[in-house]
Amino acid sequence: MASPVKRTAKGGKTTRKPPRKPKPGAKREETAAPGRLTFEDGLAWLVFDDPGKRVNTLSSRLFGWFEEQLETLERERPRAVVVVSGKPDGFVAGADVEELRRLDSHEEVLRLVKRGHRLSSRFAALPALKVAAIHGACLGGGLELALCCDLRIATDHPKTRLGLPEVQLGLIPGMGGTQRLPRLIGVPDALELILTGKRLDARRARRVGLVDAVCHPADLRRAVERAIAEASEKRGDADRRGRRAAAARAGDLLARTGLGGKLVFDRARAGVIEKTGGHYPAPLVAVEVVRDGIRLPLPRALDLEAGAFTELALSEAAKNLMSIFFMKNDVEARAAALGKTGRPIERGEPVGVLGAGFMGAGIAQVLAREGFLVAMKDRDLEAVGRGLGTAAKLFRGLVERRRMRRPEAEIAMARLHGTADYAALARARFVIEAVFEDLEVKHRVLRETEEAAPEGLIFASNTSTIPIARIAKAAHDPERVVGMHFFSPVHRMPLVEVIRHPGSSEEAVGTAVEVGRRMGKTVIVVGDGPGFFTSRVLGPFVNEAAWLLVEGAAIDGIDRAAREWGWPVGPLALLDEVGLDVAGHAGRVMAEAFGERMAPPPVLAALAGDDRAGRKGGRGFYRYDGEKKQVDEAIYELIEWEPAEIGDDEIAERLWLAMLNETARTIEDGVIEDPADVDIGVIFGFGFPPFRGGILRHADRVGMAEVVARLDAYAERHGERLAPAPLLREKAARGGTFHSDSQRSSLR
Repeated sequence: MASPVKRTAKGGKTTRKPPRKPKPGAKREETAAPGRLTFEDGLAWLVFDDPGKRVNTLSSRLFGWFEEQLETLERERPRAVVVVSGKPDGFVAGADVEELRRLDSHEEVLRLVKRGHRLSSRFAALPALKVAAIHGACLGGGLELALCCDLRIATDHPKTRLGLPEVQLGLIPGMGGTQRLPRLIGVPDALELILTGKRLDARRARRVGLVDAVCHPADLRRAVERAIAEASEKRGDADRRGRRAAAARAGDLLARTGLGGKLVFDRARAGVIEKTGGHYPAPLVAVEVVRDGIRLPLPRALDLEAGAFTELALSEAAKNLMSIFFMKNDVEARAAALGKTGRPIERGEPVGVLGAGFMGAGIAQVLAREGFLVAMKDRDLEAVGRGLGTAAKLFRGLVERRRMRRPEAEIAMARLHGTADYAALARARFVIEAVFEDLEVKHRVLRETEEAAPEGLIFASNTSTIPIARIAKAAHDPERVVGMHFFSPVHRMPLVEVIRHPGSSEEAVGTAVEVGRRMGKTVIVVGDGPGFFTSRVLGPFVNEAAWLLVEGAAIDGIDRAAREWGWPVGPLALLDEVGLDVAGHAGRVMAEAFGERMAPPPVLAALAGDDRAGRKGGRGFYRYDGEKKQVDEAIYELIEWEPAEIGDDEIAERLWLAMLNETARTIEDGVIEDPADVDIGVIFGFGFPPFRGGILRHADRVGMAEVVARLDAYAERHGERLAPAPLLREKAARGGTFHSDSQRSSLR
């Protein structure tokens, strides 16, 4: 729609009446598809409210509407313009990523970015006082729009978050954020936000100068009107902006000098490389764009940003990271639909957690954090006390990192009750079991829980390897037993794998999915079997690392090659973190189920026999002294190791191909069906390099024929465990891929 002027239809034709300035006290409004512009008492309210979307995003369609509203604002010349959202829980969530992903030429991307720059600069140049009234997510392009305003008023609601998360999509801010943010809050604070994608709540945003005032959500309109009145009375808008800019210059003076600037930006670049291994070009480009842009006039600096953004938007890393964004949305949409088939956990109804060890306490803490009443049970009060101490420590960490306020953490901790008595589960109709990975122990706990809990209990086992159907055999009602596999540490790892055995009811599965979603987790649903999906495909990855050690690769060499390929931690260091005893048990379960191809090499048993438990025991492949670790050279003598030259490329390739091979077999067995579930599972579950887009997307890029050829070559040299799965051969023969336009039909 165009500007908010009257339209009347006469004789089938539309005519436009000339605009008239609003009289004092009068209201004038006309609604457009992406929003509306209203005038009242000399104030213009620019409301973003796209009725076709759950959240507001910046797109070509919205740009067209925004341009028309700017024409009206330039003509009407209100004394102030307030930018606000019509959505209940969001300001503007950023750019329309779907539109951006569809662009495949340099010219198309550059044209879109330049248009955004023209509109934002035109808006910033309006002579009126401009105020951003922020409630809910103000991210990416939404924050960049707010940066064009003179004042930003934000609510203290938990959903109000401000940030520039573009690096998480392989991009940099593209509507002025790399230039306007440093000019507002100074280079050091701006770099931290741009390079990390960190999201600030309103109070933290105010502390760094990003927000001018914070208010209660119900007071947002009044807070905006007060700010406008104060600015008008003091006639100090220009002075206010000048003081803020001066403060920013004083705060980052070092970054703007020759030698000091080199120090600041070199340190930022080094920090990026240390965290990303140099695999993600966007944060490195952002450092350069901020560094070079702050020395230029704003229009030229924006041209610099536009060119850099365009190059990144067409890069492979950005395409892969954007694909993860859409896969995650797809997974979460399906989980939300499935969650509606579950039984709601009523307010005041406790959720039971069985086991107060590190995993159980972590599950209980996240449940309590997200508003659940929790009854955490263990065998005795001493164990319960340790679990409560673990949960309390996690809450203290949230307070120290300013993720929660102290009163909020205390209230959440009060929702968590410890007990050694099953009687505390008398009202719990949903229980998560997190006891020792032993079938007999799990059977006993299941029976005892059923005796204490009410009729209709849904029992979710946090096993990592044992088939759920085997656990369910001990239940009075096996259809109410499901798997709910969390990843350690629970408070950090974003994935939950819900496992349905052949007899699991839709209600039980849906309830587990909804609990996982309410815990803030991304949930995938998989079929039953030893190791399910994630543990099953992780097994060959760590086994292959052990085989490489046997063949002569060094411990730190294996882990280094994996990290340089993009893994967050090497496979042998990962085994130490998991615990060699836990890994050994999982390996035996896998070998029992799948035979020799999944059997761990004897070296792992030798380490376990040498009383090596990993980090928790102080030694595994590495020796640990607090946070410090170093390779334990005694292992080489223990396993009679002979060094051999194995290239980093071969190490990295064998690791991911071993995982891909077993992934294909899980698809053949019907354990998992959707390529998005696979790729989200390996990325969110144990850190498959996101810039590669997921294991299936990476395999598609390499090509099935090449994948099969490489596996055949490795199998000839190292054994049948590396022989290509039939599904891989089939796809290679017909030129197939895992990801296609019809994703769900492409896996098999």
